[in-house]
Amino acid sequence: MKLPKSLKIPGFLKSPRSLLSLILPLALFLGGWWFGLPSDNSVDGSSSALSDEVWTCSMHPQIRQPNPGLCPICNMDLILLQDDGGGGLREVAVSAEAAALLDLRVTPARHAPAEANLKLFGKIAFDERRITTVTARMGGRLDRLFVDFTGALVRKGDHLAEIYSPELFVAQKELISSKNAFDRLDDSSSSAVRNTRSRILESARERLRLLQLSEEQIRSIEKKAEPSPTLQIDSPQDGIVVEKVVNEGDYVKTGDAILRVADLSAVWLQVEAYESDLPWIRYGQDVEFSVDSIPGETFHGRVAFIDPELDPMRRIASVRVNVDNSKRLLKPGLFAKVRIASRMTAYGRVIDPQLADKWISPMHPEIVKDGPGQCDICGMDLVPAKSLGFVNEDDPHSDPLLIPRSAVLQTGDRALVYVRLPEKSEPVFEGRQIVLGPVVGREFIVREGLSEGELVVSRGAFKLDSELQIKGRPSMMNAEAGLEERPAREAPDDLKGQWPPVLRALSRFKEAAKADKQDLMIEQLQLIRNAVKSVRVDAMQPEDLKLWTEFSQQLLVDLTLARDRVSDAPEVAHGIVSRSIERAGRYMGLPFVPMETPTTDPAIIDDLKKALVAYFPVAKSLADDDDSASMKASSEFLSTLKGLKLPNSPELMKGAEMMAAAGDIKSRRAALKAVSDALIELVRNHGVDQVGDLFIVHCPMAFDNLGGDWLSAQPTVLNPYYGDAMLTCGSLRDTLSIDMKNVDEKPEMPARPKHDHSGH
Repeated sequence: MKLPKSLKIPGFLKSPRSLLSLILPLALFLGGWWFGLPSDNSVDGSSSALSDEVWTCSMHPQIRQPNPGLCPICNMDLILLQDDGGGGLREVAVSAEAAALLDLRVTPARHAPAEANLKLFGKIAFDERRITTVTARMGGRLDRLFVDFTGALVRKGDHLAEIYSPELFVAQKELISSKNAFDRLDDSSSSAVRNTRSRILESARERLRLLQLSEEQIRSIEKKAEPSPTLQIDSPQDGIVVEKVVNEGDYVKTGDAILRVADLSAVWLQVEAYESDLPWIRYGQDVEFSVDSIPGETFHGRVAFIDPELDPMRRIASVRVNVDNSKRLLKPGLFAKVRIASRMTAYGRVIDPQLADKWISPMHPEIVKDGPGQCDICGMDLVPAKSLGFVNEDDPHSDPLLIPRSAVLQTGDRALVYVRLPEKSEPVFEGRQIVLGPVVGREFIVREGLSEGELVVSRGAFKLDSELQIKGRPSMMNAEAGLEERPAREAPDDLKGQWPPVLRALSRFKEAAKADKQDLMIEQLQLIRNAVKSVRVDAMQPEDLKLWTEFSQQLLVDLTLARDRVSDAPEVAHGIVSRSIERAGRYMGLPFVPMETPTTDPAIIDDLKKALVAYFPVAKSLADDDDSASMKASSEFLSTLKGLKLPNSPELMKGAEMMAAAGDIKSRRAALKAVSDALIELVRNHGVDQVGDLFIVHCPMAFDNLGGDWLSAQPTVLNPYYGDAMLTCGSLRDTLSIDMKNVDEKPEMPARPKHDHSGH
């Protein structure tokens, strides 16, 4: 091809090298421009905005599509799923660079043995049960005191004092005279005379017994010709004289104290424990201590009593330890350095593995034996140590959940931690309220709110909380910041349908609290916990999910706090639960007034269960579009109803007969509505929360948009009115019953352990 002569090529382009120098930069520029266009995975490009959009159906929120269009179930226009853009209510997102500048550190929550070594202070004291007061058994004059100073060592039977008593002199003379008169009787004496003098002699002996003379002393007096003007008082036990009340020559009245003798073969150790120490101390626990006056010697005892009242000024409680002192090394008044090693389970119970399979005295914990028997001190029957809680029967391998103390933000009764969310690529943290147990060194036991392996912020948590405070969102200082109350009953339908079991359990909990029925209160608290944990959230809108996450976690925390108060303050426990449910209801648009449950007849409940077992195959076969199976199931349902004694319900029987006689699947579906409505009414009146898992599901488009309900054993939608054509069309309208056995397999967290002051 020849170029026109008028077109002249510049001289610098005639060279191939010059041409390449022009084309190559141009190609690189165009290539960079092309590859620089926004791609589908870009964060800022417009096409990314379209791909990140999610469109859903207002009637079927389980539908998720990337583009607008029509619902594949009901053919309604899809709506844009609103993205909150900021995560949950308590979420804080920071860049990796910002996290480094803030010096944020995270530590995993871990299950580990909770062992505490308490170092306390104590003092040796007399065992009050082993102090005996020697009293005057009759009025008189103390002619002599054999023990005339405090601290004297005495043995049982040693002479302590000699008392002159006119009353005793007369009683002795009466006994001697009666004995002489009885001895003078011969074989010729009549039986009447012999019986009379025998009774007089026994009466004289009894008078001296009432003056607390021993049988040996009485026999000695009987052998004397004349009564003795004085009587010796002997020591009732081994010990030392801890108090001399009178002096030689003093006159005393009957019952006046003369001496006090203490047996030092056992002593008490009085330990001072602070409030934070008390959760680690329990009845029967082994205590180790030492005293400065006996270097190198270690002593042991067992906790026998924990004072139920704290010293209001010093904030300490006295803990009494029973200590064997058969070697007489310990002296009352000695100061002691006390060490208590404790191990706590995940359920807040202090245990002692060494007491497994042992038997212990319920009144004297120092008496421990390998098998059943009687207490050597009081004679009571020994009880298994496991009955007193020393053996961990909940889970022999369970350990409590521990987090660093620095991770916890506390204000009043509330405790908050920040948890890193693992599903986020960038550092994102969520504030979470928890329930704390005792302190273990530099760690806290967590009783509610965390799981093993979750990463808690152990340094910098307050900085994250400050960020939420600045944004006006819920934080440590204000748990309801930025929240707005919703009008009543504006919660999502699925959530409203799963909420009634909570309100019914709240009503029963209130009645149990009034009657102080603690077992029933605990049962209803567990039912509320199960109902909250079983709520399905997969179909919730993001805003609703954020609110539910916040208030369901708060409710679970409050349930644990209420459980702590059931035994000592039932009304306080009820107040905690009712306020928490009301708070969740106000902010989520849920009802919060307790719902009463009708009384039930066990026979009716059994028949309702049988009817439901026969009903479910009918609904399933209709949802499966299986005509022959639905015909067979309808006939079996009618046969089952005829053998039951349900309350009068002509609509139920009429609907069952129509369903069994229907010639096609469309007619059976129409009859199913009448059957479902009648069964729902029967369960509401006679079987609420008594027939296992039972849910009411509603299809708004059935029967020319008039809507229809059916019953399901699962909170899922399998539409029997449309079958495969609109199988998942519907929403959960109500929960009639929850089977507690099928929810929350994890054992209920017991209340914070109470201290047993009585020794039982």
